[in-house]
Amino acid sequence: MKWLLVALVALVGSVAVALVALPDPGYVLIGYGKYSVETTLLAFVVLLLLAYLGLRLLGGLWRVPVRVQRWDRRRHSRRLQLAFDDATRALAEGQFQRAERRLARVLRSRQAPLQAYFSAALAASRQGDRQRRARYMRLALERQPGAETGILFQQAELELAEGELEQAQTTLTRLRTLAPHNVRTLRLLLQLYMQQQDWQQLRELLPDLRRSEVLDSERWQQLAVQVYREQVQGFASATEVDALNAGWQQLPPPVQQDQGLQALYVEQLVRLGGHAQAGRLLRRQLNESWNERLVYLYGDLQEEDAAGQQKQAERWLQKHPHDAVLLLVLAKISLRNQLWGKARSYLEASISQQPSAQAYRLLATLLEQLDEPDQAAECYRRGLTLGETTPTPMSLSSATPGDDTRLSINRSA
Repeated sequence: MKWLLVALVALVGSVAVALVALPDPGYVLIGYGKYSVETTLLAFVVLLLLAYLGLRLLGGLWRVPVRVQRWDRRRHSRRLQLAFDDATRALAEGQFQRAERRLARVLRSRQAPLQAYFSAALAASRQGDRQRRARYMRLALERQPGAETGILFQQAELELAEGELEQAQTTLTRLRTLAPHNVRTLRLLLQLYMQQQDWQQLRELLPDLRRSEVLDSERWQQLAVQVYREQVQGFASATEVDALNAGWQQLPPPVQQDQGLQALYVEQLVRLGGHAQAGRLLRRQLNESWNERLVYLYGDLQEEDAAGQQKQAERWLQKHPHDAVLLLVLAKISLRNQLWGKARSYLEASISQQPSAQAYRLLATLLEQLDEPDQAAECYRRGLTLGETTPTPMSLSSATPGDDTRLSINRSA
């Protein structure tokens, strides 16, 4: 269509020129020295046009090799792309051998994209051949040394996916040098240390994770608690309250706010006799945020002001009248204060809200001391029926000193 339009325009132009030139064809004279050329204007214009077309033809012939080379490259690129697409489909369908064969053909070309090397390494990895996978990654680095960081990222991901933690650590050590603050580097390091359960390395990584916002605030808090839980559990080796407090102060403030870790800390304070400090911490935390595990630990305290301890628990009871754990705690405190009637009422109320083996045992012991053997035997039986199950917050505690409460009733009281 294009050439038809050009021919039509040329025909119309020729007719127009002929009509203009017929009455007066014009005159052109070109002289150089003793030579001269004389012709009509129309012939001269036609000659110029022919010369222009001749030059264009010669220029086109001169560029033929370049055009042929360009066409060959385009054809090769199309074939390469088709082969890569076919390999990608095979890889997605789980046909790893077929995918690797197609990719091996693609990689023979210097024009092979970097992703082709990654895909070939993945196909080899899925077939369990680490040597071929390493060869593809090495070949990618040889052909595209400027892409070392990206290649190492891919290599580390494959090693982590296959559980090759030592190799992944070596790769990530190199990445830590090349791209120390890269988000992908930090994520892979996090994955590695989590698989290794290397809490020390994770503690050192936490500040970078927070600054880079790899994790949102909530997930960072969860990770920090998980990481520092090991350290807090190590507080069990402390032999003095000062050493325990020094270890606790080393924790980041957000971590100290976790109620689960606070419970572990309080348990160790109680073990070392730091009841007063544990009481202050528990009262402050429970006044801010209610947590039944911390409530349960409050019942294990043996503070000098036992009456004040009971009054505080009774104030909480006004806000949480149906809390089975708080009722059990009040019963234990009442037993220590030798308030037998209150202890019995609180134990019965706790059992009515949520029966537990511990509450039944305490009530049975109290009833025995009150000379009510039949009712005591029934409580023992029900406690044994429940087994060792206790309210959930209590089961989270590693120790339940309340089970060892001893009763000494003065019947004249």
